[in-house]
Amino acid sequence: MSQFNRFGDEIKTNSMNLPLIIGALIVSLLLLWWLLSVIKASFKTAFLIVAVIFTIQVLTGVGPQQIFNQVGDWIGVSLTKFFTWLQRWGDKGKIDADPKKQSAIWLFQLVAELFI
Repeated sequence: MSQFNRFGDEIKTNSMNLPLIIGALIVSLLLLWWLLSVIKASFKTAFLIVAVIFTIQVLTGVGPQQIFNQVGDWIGVSLTKFFTWLQRWGDKGKIDADPKKQSAIWLFQLVAELFI
């Protein structure tokens, strides 16, 4: 028995749904494979960090908290320098909004160019 939509066209349910289901399964399997790869890489990285910290602790007596504090200091200094650079870079070529100040600066530049 056939099904019809509101326009009177016959609905082909079996022939249209099968490619959609196969496509959805393929996309789902690819996403699952990608997710498992990400989780696997995350665990490998976590175990590597634990092994390095444990080795440093055993060989030198430096604890994990001291290591994390030092890394945090390095990151803080680096980010501070980076954001300072970004702020200076963003201020290049900007004109001060005070018209009196700008007029004086332009006048001094003009006088300097005439006499130098």
